[in-house]
Amino acid sequence: MKLFVFIQHDKDKINPVSLEALKGAQDIAEKSSGTTVTAVTFSSSAGNKLSKYDLKEILVIEDKKIEVYNPLYYVKAMEDVVSVESPDILVFGHSYEARDWVPRLSARLDIPFVSDCISFKMDSKLTLVRSVYQGKLNSDISVSCEKFILSFQSGAFRADTLKIGSASIRNISVDLSSINDSIQPDKKFQESEKSIDLTQAEIIVAVGRGIGKEENLSIARDLAASIGGELASSRPVVDSGWLEPYHQVGSSGQTVSPKLYL
Repeated sequence: MKLFVFIQHDKDKINPVSLEALKGAQDIAEKSSGTTVTAVTFSSSAGNKLSKYDLKEILVIEDKKIEVYNPLYYVKAMEDVVSVESPDILVFGHSYEARDWVPRLSARLDIPFVSDCISFKMDSKLTLVRSVYQGKLNSDISVSCEKFILSFQSGAFRADTLKIGSASIRNISVDLSSINDSIQPDKKFQESEKSIDLTQAEIIVAVGRGIGKEENLSIARDLAASIGGELASSRPVVDSGWLEPYHQVGSSGQTVSPKLYL
């Protein structure tokens, strides 16, 4: 079985969720004999960074049209890779970009897409685990066809436990000339200087309705500051206007995977 993991990047920085998905693919390969893991990226810089991991190889596709995210070009580029390399499973980190273009890829390739998985089971076949009803239940999903796409939720695996090795890099080309680009992107969204990226926080102090009133937030702020953490909250606190929206975590906020969560 051949697993291909797409590695998302931004200005040559690898998206952490992609590395977590890569770890998930390594774990699947470990429990399935004869399975190989190959990384696919649209950046040579990202490819070089991946060469230290235990992979069959790294496929690097570079083209000016995919230097900046565009779902039309991304889908066509990956479609070309699949048609030539014929992987069995495509693995993605469930990022905001993946939510946009991977369903398009699934439709183009006419193969299923099992999204936002949190784990897997390997008995006689691969079974994927998804969280449903806002985390109240887990569902087991198996795919009856040979080829499919899956994505792993942020925090499903630990990127710092990736198996180290040595992987060769193979540069391949794709033909994007047939794409009629109907998308006109605006300037890329940038968080304000005061905002925080909770997805990267190792320590989080979170508050909810139990904080009682806005004046009590100083207690949580002081605690977060004293232990080097970030302040987060549930939706009611944000809806009340006590904290900015970028502090919100949960099903309608940021998905986080800190080492310590209070």
